[in-house]
Formats: sequence, structure tokens, C-alpha cells
Amino acid sequence: MRKSIFIIIILIFSTNILLADDEGLNNYKNKKFEEAKSYYEQVLRTKENNATARLGLGASQYQLGDIPNAAKSFKEALQSKNTDVQDRAYYNLGNSLYSQQKMEESIAYYRKALELNPDDDDAKFNYELAKYIAQQQEQNQDNQDEQQDEQDQQQNDSKNDNDQENNPQDTDKDEPDKQEDEESDSSQDEQRDAPKTQKLMNTEAILDALKDEEKIHQKVKMAQQSSRKFEKDW
Repeated sequence: MRKSIFIIIILIFSTNILLADDEGLNNYKNKKFEEAKSYYEQVLRTKENNATARLGLGASQYQLGDIPNAAKSFKEALQSKNTDVQDRAYYNLGNSLYSQQKMEESIAYYRKALELNPDDDDAKFNYELAKYIAQQQEQNQDNQDEQQDEQDQQQNDSKNDNDQENNPQDTDKDEPDKQEDEESDSSQDEQRDAPKTQKLMNTEAILDALKDEEKIHQKVKMAQQSSRKFEKDW
């Protein structure tokens, strides 16, 4: 399986000051990156617009770990009208941004390199690798967000449980109040019913009295009749 190796490629053109056996390239191949960097800086002092020297400088800076300045040199090389130089600049920009974990931007530069050179196998490989890593990062971020949401929910549930445990008197306090309200309602009902009961008792007493009085009248009447009858008989 091919490893995720990012190759910094320096294009050499016979029409430019940099030849196949120039000092900067030889130093670069021998991993003398500081010497290669110094050489390309010297070239650019006299030929500021030399795009190939910009590529060489950027590659040397990249190998020395100076990624921000390497990316700057590659962007300056894009000013060249030569599509081969642009292809290498886009490719190396993709590498620089990949090294900074800026996957979306690196993918965009690899895509531009492939638009200029669809047969570039290194650009294809790095492009697919960057896409894969970007997807993994997004998935990991989604998982972290879900875990954070679950933790927040658990903390909220725990806080609510603690609040209920720490304030049980609120629930108990409602019961006496409820009992007091029921007793008050019952007392009010009794007070409202009291006049009705008293009135009913009075009415019944009056009726009973009337009945007694009627009985008395009947007895008196019977007595009078008996008296009259007795007198008549006399």
C-alpha cells in the first residue's frame, strides 16, 4: 500500500538560469536545504520574477519546516504564465496546507493541479488522501459533538435530580396547604349549610307546633261537642 508521502517537485527549465546541474538543485538533492535556500535567494536578488527559483526556494523552505514562507513562495510562483510551473506551484501549495492540517484548502489546490495536469499521479494520490482525512476529521467532530450533547444532557438531568433532593420540603409543604384549603372549604360549606339547617329545624318545629295546636283544637272541639251533648242530655 502506498504511504502518504508528499513529494516536493522542482521543475528545471533549460531556458532559465537554473540548469539540471545547478548548485541549488544539487544541494537540494543532497538534503543541504539551507544551502539550497541561500542559493535560490541569491538568484532572486538578480531575477526577482524567476518563477522556477521561487519553486526552488519554496521547496527548500518547506524541507526546513518554514511552511508559511514556503506557501508564500509557491503562491508567488503562480504569477508565471507557464502552466507547468503553475501545476507544480499548486501541487506544492496543497502539500504546504496539508502540513498545516488545512485539508479543505489543500484539496482545492490539488484539484487545480489536476486540472492543469490530469495525469499527475502524485497529485491524484494526495488529493484522495486529503479528502479521506477531511472526511475522517468531520466524522470525528460529529462524534465529539454528540458526546458533548450527551454529557450536557446528563449534567442537566443530574442537576435537576439534585435540586429535587435538596428541596423536598417544597413538595411536603404543599400538602398541609392543601389540607388547610380543604378544611377551609369544608368549614365554609358548613357555615353556608348552617342557616339552611337551622331554618329547616325552625320550620319543622313550627309544623310540629301547628300539628300540636291542631290536635289541641280538635280535642277542645271534641270536648265542647261532648259538653253540648251532655248538657242537651241534661
